[in-house]
Amino acid sequence: MIAQLFLYLMLAVVVLMVSGPVVTAAVALSLTLALVAVTREALDCLAGRASTEHLALDTLPDPADRRYLSGPALRDHRRLGVACFVALHQRMSTQLDESFAGNGLRRVRPIRESQVITRSPAVPFLATAARTGFAIGYTIALVLLATTWSVQLVFLTAAVAGFRLLALALWLFESFSLMLRGITTECPRCHARLARPVFVCPCGREHRALIPGAQGAFFRTCRCDRRLPTLLIAGKSGLSPRCGGCDASLPSATQMMPTRHVPVVGGTGAGKSVFLHTAVARMRSDHDAVPADPFTDSRLAETGALLADGRFPPRTPVSQPVSHTLQVRNRLLHLYDAAGEIVQDADRIADSAFLALSDGVVLVVDPLALPAVRARADPDVLAGTRSSGIDPKTVLDLLTETLTEHHTATPRRIAVVVTKGDTLPCSTHPYATQPPDRPAAVRAWLITHGHADLVHSAEHHFPHVHYFVVTYLTASHDPHDDPAAPIHWLLTGTTP
Repeated sequence: MIAQLFLYLMLAVVVLMVSGPVVTAAVALSLTLALVAVTREALDCLAGRASTEHLALDTLPDPADRRYLSGPALRDHRRLGVACFVALHQRMSTQLDESFAGNGLRRVRPIRESQVITRSPAVPFLATAARTGFAIGYTIALVLLATTWSVQLVFLTAAVAGFRLLALALWLFESFSLMLRGITTECPRCHARLARPVFVCPCGREHRALIPGAQGAFFRTCRCDRRLPTLLIAGKSGLSPRCGGCDASLPSATQMMPTRHVPVVGGTGAGKSVFLHTAVARMRSDHDAVPADPFTDSRLAETGALLADGRFPPRTPVSQPVSHTLQVRNRLLHLYDAAGEIVQDADRIADSAFLALSDGVVLVVDPLALPAVRARADPDVLAGTRSSGIDPKTVLDLLTETLTEHHTATPRRIAVVVTKGDTLPCSTHPYATQPPDRPAAVRAWLITHGHADLVHSAEHHFPHVHYFVVTYLTASHDPHDDPAAPIHWLLTGTTP
């Protein structure tokens, strides 16, 4: 009995002495082969020539690729992990295949040529030891690969989350700063209020969502390889903004300063265009305002040339007005010269989207449209002056109804401007007696000449009403208000 135990013990020692090196060698070989397979697959996946379709870099509408850390990095990591696990599995399956494990030792030439060795029961034993070593080695390789991949996933997920949070924080910062400063973006042509303008790269490509996001936090790269800032403070304001709806150009100062919208309304021939040009010319001469876009500059130049030749500008086209946009100190001012046919027709004025943007209104009253004034006016003045045949009370009623239909809060201020003050006889001019309170004098003058309903309606619908008398002439027998005074009052609540 003791002899048998001793023999079994000696056999176990021999087995360990023989199989130990075989198992160790198989483990080392399998780890080496696994490392080679994984490294080769990783280099193939991350090589410059490797396919990038799985990254979905160009799936966003704007002509710029996604940033790698905005999401494609996780797709790349997942693809790399799958490829490495598949390569490791294939290598392990091949290495542990029975044909190799059973016949691998017989491929060695000394063993293959020795009939004694090949018939020895030691060969299957060593093959089993080798298979065991390979299994242990590849199991270790699999655990190491899974651990490495998981650790990389944690750090990469943190990096991607950090990038996205940074982009979100920057977008919120800019959005809240614009909101706190009261800055909005409106198109001067289609009158749509825009969530954001379209910014045009110098190469001509349009970026409709040039904000911190998947395509870049501080900057993005256009298809032309030009870096574009995503923040106003980083230089985005230097790009050309456009309306995303009608493709109209927007003022370069868009999103840099608050905007104010002032429609100038009145009947056909009331003198709206002349008043608007005269008011803007005065604001420009006082260095308070400059045209904010080429369209405004050209329109003002055309009207100024006509007035300088003693001619009046043609009737305003019956279409939605394109605003005269001015930069008035630290704000953008949109002045809308609405055709009289629009504001005196219920169907047309109902479609006037620019009225919904109003921060204040200028109601132009043609004194020659008042029967009491026309009856006492000089016939030569009537013959040489284009007058309006529309009751300003009708215009005011349609205006207030439209503001209600647009579900828009009625502007707090309306400036009632009596134009063509130079056509009024001295005896009937509101300022003939040099009144100390000019607005009260104009108000009383309107009531006296049969427009008490206009005065009461304006004061009923608008919390603040101010009255003015203006003329486009630089010199007149009677005093007149500064043509820019109504605009200044609407913007600031005070008169110069």
